[in-house]
Amino acid sequence: MLELLGSLAAAPLGGSAAALDSGRYAAFVAAVFASSVLSSALGVGGYALLPLFVGFYGAKSGVAVITVYFLFQNFAKLLMTWRHVDFALAARLVTWALPGALLGGALLVVVPAHAFQRVLGAGVLAMVIVPRLRRRTAAPRPARAERAGFALFALAYGVASGALGSGNVLKGPFLTSLGVVKERYIGTYALTSCALNVPKLLVYRGGGFAPGAVLASAWPLLLVSLAGTWAGTRLLRHIPPAWFERITNAVFVVAALVMLLGPT
Repeated sequence: MLELLGSLAAAPLGGSAAALDSGRYAAFVAAVFASSVLSSALGVGGYALLPLFVGFYGAKSGVAVITVYFLFQNFAKLLMTWRHVDFALAARLVTWALPGALLGGALLVVVPAHAFQRVLGAGVLAMVIVPRLRRRTAAPRPARAERAGFALFALAYGVASGALGSGNVLKGPFLTSLGVVKERYIGTYALTSCALNVPKLLVYRGGGFAPGAVLASAWPLLLVSLAGTWAGTRLLRHIPPAWFERITNAVFVVAALVMLLGPT
């Protein structure tokens, strides 16, 4: 799948989906479908599509269009997992992440998105490794420090989400470090993402890089996300909770190393 993403993203076409030749657009849709299945089964995969969307739509418009896709996908996941959502955790996360998302969206207007790549990579590794070290070696922190850490993380997640279209590569390790797995993970992940997608799109529209015609060209992705989410949620039923956390953390570590060591 990574080879497919690379080959597709390597040939920017600079226009709406209607302008793509049928073969390349079919490959684009296939990659998005595969990502939808992975994202619904494991909560990972969607952020790997950013280079592909950027290749098709341009750097900043690609972030806006992938946000539309994430809105479709997360709404579909929420419909299928809403009974498992941790609403209290989601409310806390969104309360602190929303200001960060608005700031990140504003930064995207003036700052190259790739400037966040190294910071994101380091943050992902920290979110995977540090909580597990604390479980083994450190005494529990005071409640006030826990609350402050939660708030700072949520703000950072919001900034990354606004600037890159998705901060879920940070949010995923955070949720698993709290013991949130399986359907509870997928549903809580989806609700918090949906809550940020709409305000981010408003900021992108205001910044002038999300014109209505470009966003409207993303409507076929609604059907793709529904089909991929349906398949992924059924695959999720067969994944044991312990394996769920191991697989997702392995993906997060690989993604972090790519961001830290790969080209910007």
